[in-house]
Amino acid sequence: MSEASGGFSNREDRDRLSAVRPERVAFVTYADGDTARALAETLAGEAASRFGFEGVYVPAEAQLDDVDAVVSVGGDGTVLHAAAAAREADVPILGINLGRVGYLAEVEMDAVDHVLKRLGAGDLDTVEHPTIAVEFEDGTATTAINDIVVEKVVSQRIVDLEVRIDGELLTTYRADGIIVATPLGSTAYSLSAGGPIVQPTVGCMVMTPIAPHSLLSRSFVLRSESIIGIRAVSARPAQVNVDGRGARQLERGETVRVTTSDRPVRFLLTGATPFPRAVRDQFGLDHA
Repeated sequence: MSEASGGFSNREDRDRLSAVRPERVAFVTYADGDTARALAETLAGEAASRFGFEGVYVPAEAQLDDVDAVVSVGGDGTVLHAAAAAREADVPILGINLGRVGYLAEVEMDAVDHVLKRLGAGDLDTVEHPTIAVEFEDGTATTAINDIVVEKVVSQRIVDLEVRIDGELLTTYRADGIIVATPLGSTAYSLSAGGPIVQPTVGCMVMTPIAPHSLLSRSFVLRSESIIGIRAVSARPAQVNVDGRGARQLERGETVRVTTSDRPVRFLLTGATPFPRAVRDQFGLDHA
């Protein structure tokens, strides 16, 4: 198997890359117990002798302190949780894949030792991926690595969501919800709702309605400087979810503001797997 199955790099990205040689690395798991925790603890304990850097085991809910890089152990969900902490700590992240689909978790099990030795030698570069921020009317804000979803609360009741782009009215959707995704998150919920696959380093946001009762059912690919306003206009309740986590419910008439965040997330690169190959491998497309 390729050690870099996620394939976030290509020749055009080389100007953005910078090498990382860490002294202390956090090995992060999302759930306690099972294989992931055992592997993370083993790798952390043997890091100095095997890979040339100090390793510490950190559960995903814990604070990251005084580390130079993060290695998540699990699936893509673990990467998302660990990447949020890595972004706050301003350190890069690498994912070891123990799940079935490892689009974000790049490193397969048969390549773990080789990749971590390269990390210790300073032989892995980093690349930045855009993130998006959602701001509420009370001034609170949060950030997503994959997507922000404004959606219905009651399963059989659609919601009315007014959308403005850069202050200009686009339309009012009657739909199950609206997804605003990063390029990295374009292969997650947005894709299942009919959105496009976007190369992860492209500077844009993708807005996709979910099951709209409208002829306007296509996604919008918007420039990264755009400001998207989404207002709940029906009496039916709506809620905002950030990377699959419930953030809060919206009151009728309340607007959320979605923008590109000023702080990206940085991923460690294990190789220069072309983007088309990464998509082909991860989604089981015909190789013929």
